[in-house]
Amino acid sequence: MTNDGDLLNDQLMRAFGAVSKGLRAWVRSHVGARPGMTIGRAGVLLGLLGQDEPVSMSALGTAQDLTPRSMTVLVSGLEKEGLVRRARHPEDGRVTLLALTPAGRALASRQLMPAGKEAATLFDELTEHDRRELLRLLGEVLRHLELHGVHTPLPPAPP
Repeated sequence: MTNDGDLLNDQLMRAFGAVSKGLRAWVRSHVGARPGMTIGRAGVLLGLLGQDEPVSMSALGTAQDLTPRSMTVLVSGLEKEGLVRRARHPEDGRVTLLALTPAGRALASRQLMPAGKEAATLFDELTEHDRRELLRLLGEVLRHLELHGVHTPLPPAPP
């Protein structure tokens, strides 16, 4: 028989799962303005947007929590559409560097950034106090994950 603490923990896990799924659907509904745009593709483009220099494909994939195979598939499609370009690292030919093309930079800054800001307005429905408290509590969850060896840093703020 489970105790009240176990039941509450189970409810929290299910609520986090539902919120995670719901937020992905919400964001997908906002970034999907361009045919074929997915959260993964938008994440790669936005991840490159804040970079002044080309970024290692593996480093960006790690930051986006994508497997090397998934990253390769995403980048291949984005490259085919002329949104990113790949180049070999000048000192280590095993490393692939990624950068936005002018078309990719325009798409990310003119469509994806505004879509992300619009998606974030979902939180406007909470009071400022509740938003601050939610942020504090999520920070605590992240801290406890870190204590248990799960490193999940917050992504950098958009440019």
